[in-house]
Amino acid sequence: MKPIVPSLIALLLVAPACGKKTETTTPDDGAATVTDGGGDGATEEPTAEPPPPQDPDPAELGTGVHQVLTGHYEEGIATLDPIYTGMREPNQSRASGLAGGWLAVAHSQIVFENADAPAAHALEMGGKLQDPEVDAVAKLGRGAFLLAQEDYEAAKQAFEAAAAAAPDSAPGAYALILHGETMIGTAFGSASNTQLEKPEDLDAAKASYEAAAKAAEGSAAERDILLGRAKEGLAAVAKYQRDQETLCSNAYASVDHYKAAGASTFLLDGPARLATDAKCDKKKKK
Repeated sequence: MKPIVPSLIALLLVAPACGKKTETTTPDDGAATVTDGGGDGATEEPTAEPPPPQDPDPAELGTGVHQVLTGHYEEGIATLDPIYTGMREPNQSRASGLAGGWLAVAHSQIVFENADAPAAHALEMGGKLQDPEVDAVAKLGRGAFLLAQEDYEAAKQAFEAAAAAAPDSAPGAYALILHGETMIGTAFGSASNTQLEKPEDLDAAKASYEAAAKAAEGSAAERDILLGRAKEGLAAVAKYQRDQETLCSNAYASVDHYKAAGASTFLLDGPARLATDAKCDKKKKK
């Protein structure tokens, strides 16, 4: 297992994202199947018992999600893992599924191989519950796992599905942010490239970050950290599009939002380094 850089944007501040492809499979959704039994070749159809009423989400779940979003990944893993591993009763499927998805996001920033199992569990719970939030978080976790391997095409599809499943929510907004990171990766293609291969993908990344910033307004609890991440993404795009004014204004805004949200030092370093490298003038800060 190898550790990875916690943020693709942070990696791109030094060099464009790399593109190592890894084959992945989507886990089965756990649905049972039945056949006609009469030997007439009837098509199998999925059947499933409706899930039981779910217990309320434990308070620790919200704490863990905030820790992951603010870049305190190890703390988030420590908070979420007991929920993911310990809450496996049928009436706890929502909690364990949400914990698994966010756990996958956190693991993807440290040792991405550890994200595979919790992402698969989240997808299974999403299939059983038909809960839009669980579905979104599961696909978010799967996308983060794929992005960590630079499997850009599969990651892009996962993030698009996550954003569509729960728009105007924290997981939906974060899916758009990671979709933006993915599009920056496809714009360069690999770490060995210093020239843009697909400059149009930078426009797609910008659109994703702008949509994420709009969606963040609907998530009061995590508004600042989501806006901080979206603004950092917009600053990164501006760097590659050689738009210093936009770079500087978004980098400074990102720092402000990160500080308000209690973001990790690592996250704060990203937009601060963008502003420093671009020689932004703090006197012109908007």
